[in-house]
Amino acid sequence: MHPALALLVPLVAVLAGVALAPSRAAALVLLTEENPPFNYADKGRLAGSGADVVVEMAKRARLDATTEILPWDAAFVRAQAVRETCLFSTARLPNRERLFTWVGPIAYDVWVIYGRADFPGSVGTLADLKPYRVGGADRDAKVEFLHDNALTNVRAIADDRMNPARLFLPAGHPDHIDLWIAGLFTARELAKAAKVADLVKLVYVVRELPLYLACSPTTSPATIKALNAALESVKADGTLSRISGEYERRFAQ
Repeated sequence: MHPALALLVPLVAVLAGVALAPSRAAALVLLTEENPPFNYADKGRLAGSGADVVVEMAKRARLDATTEILPWDAAFVRAQAVRETCLFSTARLPNRERLFTWVGPIAYDVWVIYGRADFPGSVGTLADLKPYRVGGADRDAKVEFLHDNALTNVRAIADDRMNPARLFLPAGHPDHIDLWIAGLFTARELAKAAKVADLVKLVYVVRELPLYLACSPTTSPATIKALNAALESVKADGTLSRISGEYERRFAQ
């Protein structure tokens, strides 16, 4: 290599690195919730397929970022209102489109309906859910989806971890639910934690959909650009597929 070219190569690399780092006044805050396998606390550290992808994106984008696990309701509101703040792993629904600036997809979820193992009904369409009391979580995309599809008998609560036990309350109890809408992997884990995994069954698969990093509209364009570029890099070299596969295998049962 010509000596002049030898000097030019590292200089180009340095300049390219500088271009990836946006000029911002504040660090990026990444908010999430307990929602395995996409994001959850594992022995004091943040884990999950969505979490690992987002953390890798911030690293490749050279962003000064911190992560925080909050109840979904609080994280959802804060991510809209506070600049340089993003929320994951978030379903991108029509009624949310203008609330955030979207980066993704970073993962994929499957929405399902669970019931008790002795649930006698048959559910083949969303309309078949109308006679039943369906549990879910406040401000959750799945609950919003049911509302958007004219299902009015939805009984949402703040903590999704309580829903498996609600299936086993007496029918006359005000918190009783007949069915529960959740993500497939989340439902499995929460049922295990509630010690009812062998007492519930999958009743209906609602839909499969992508999950995103949802950023406050006041997040700087430079940050969004850097995150999008980093996501393309994570996809291109197979990192996203590898991370997704690892967690799918881990949560297969």
